[in-house]
Amino acid sequence: MNVLVVDDQYDVVQGVKAGVDWQALRIESVYHAYSADEARMLLGEKDIHILLCDIEMPMETGLELFKWVREAYPALQCIFLSAHSEFEYAQEALQLGCFDYILQPASYEAIQASIERAIHKIHANAQMRQLSEYGAYWRENKDYLLENCIRSFLADSGQHHEQLLRDLNNLDIRVTPHTWFRSVLIQLTKPSDQAGKEELKQELAHFTAPYRLQSLLVQLDGFNYLALLYTESTFGAPVERIMNQLMAAVQNKLACLIACYVSDIGQAPMLKQHYQALCRMRQHNVALYSKVFTMQHMNQLKESAYSIPDMQNWAILIAHGSSKTVRNEIHRYLQQQKQLGVMTAEFLARFHQDFIQVFMTATKQLELNASEIFFERYGYADYIQAYTSLDKMLDLVDFVLNYAEENAAGAHQVQDSVARAIAYINQNIEKNCSRAEIAEAIYINPEYLSRLFKKVKGVSLNDYIAMQKMEIAKSLLTNTSIPVHLIASKVGYSNFSYFSQVFKKYCGLAPLEYRQQKG
Repeated sequence: MNVLVVDDQYDVVQGVKAGVDWQALRIESVYHAYSADEARMLLGEKDIHILLCDIEMPMETGLELFKWVREAYPALQCIFLSAHSEFEYAQEALQLGCFDYILQPASYEAIQASIERAIHKIHANAQMRQLSEYGAYWRENKDYLLENCIRSFLADSGQHHEQLLRDLNNLDIRVTPHTWFRSVLIQLTKPSDQAGKEELKQELAHFTAPYRLQSLLVQLDGFNYLALLYTESTFGAPVERIMNQLMAAVQNKLACLIACYVSDIGQAPMLKQHYQALCRMRQHNVALYSKVFTMQHMNQLKESAYSIPDMQNWAILIAHGSSKTVRNEIHRYLQQQKQLGVMTAEFLARFHQDFIQVFMTATKQLELNASEIFFERYGYADYIQAYTSLDKMLDLVDFVLNYAEENAAGAHQVQDSVARAIAYINQNIEKNCSRAEIAEAIYINPEYLSRLFKKVKGVSLNDYIAMQKMEIAKSLLTNTSIPVHLIASKVGYSNFSYFSQVFKKYCGLAPLEYRQQKG
């Protein structure tokens, strides 16, 4: 803390600086000025907290200086030192808001005591400002502090309920170890721009008020809220009815659909356990039903039987290029299960497993590589998580069946191209047909023809042609007496020696040896 002494008399300034025990007052620096102008300069350069100022000075009085100080540095405390006892001086000084008015001559002890009181006032004012700022911050940020308090409690497994109760009371929310709670997890299943936190809070308060229930609403994320309903008396309020009223009001007024998951009744030690149970209930609502769920209702859902659809027929249809039919049947089946109210996470997980098995069977029949299905547009993680909601499952069904439909058409085209190539080879077996000639005849690229042939028949195109020719040659050698060189000519070989080499390669014997052995 710093002090500025202002007086036009050198002896007065030096006397004050020497006579006051500044160290005892914990004053860091004592500055001095001999005029109002010099004082203004120091006030602009230094951090001054207390001004000791004479009233009567040439050019500008201390009162005129203090008028300027009050505007520029309102927190600064001013103590006037004056040899004038006129009431008008003292009255004007006090009206301007000076801290003290000391008549000279005065002892340095009296001046020091006044400075000490000014220091206490500065500290008190600072504390008041801090409290005022904290109060304003608390009022402006109470909702944020409340949400942070409850989120922290729910997320921290090591934080005890006693701390939560203390934090809530610090936020002026009166709860005790004897308070009864029911937690409600509110999920926006069909969000709306009209349905914000304040709107939900107002509707909730409206429906809980008749039952003298207190309520807190905490936003957990963009689509989920936690409502804490609490009372000190016996918890007899019909919470399920209240939540149904809330759902109807939110839908009618805010064009928003919500699902409400209601816990059992419990005190603070059960809050975290109840919240975890509500989260599990929400995970089971894969169809995003807009209704009120209780633990009893969820247990009934879990017991519902999973009806297995005719998936074997689906596999046949997929393999034969009828993926669109299968897609329509699956959509109809899943929507039907949703309407029956039996769709849970377990249900969808079992369907997910069965559907993928059917799809893999179909891809095997179509000779598709299942590992190539998932890529950036629809990743493996999306496939794994598809059972977590009906919408995600339908996305998976649409994606993989579209893939199967596109590739089934390609598979049939491949089979057709290879069949036409074989027909051309058989029709021209007596010729020495090249790959380019065959490809040109069926209107595809020669290299592509080679790849298709290898994929479908398991042998190269050249090997297949040679094998077909050798089969005909073997039949002629066994069943006729046609000379070998003519047989070679009939299967497209003009060079008898080369024909013999090829025959031996594929049949293990020379043509004459083969005829003798089989004749």
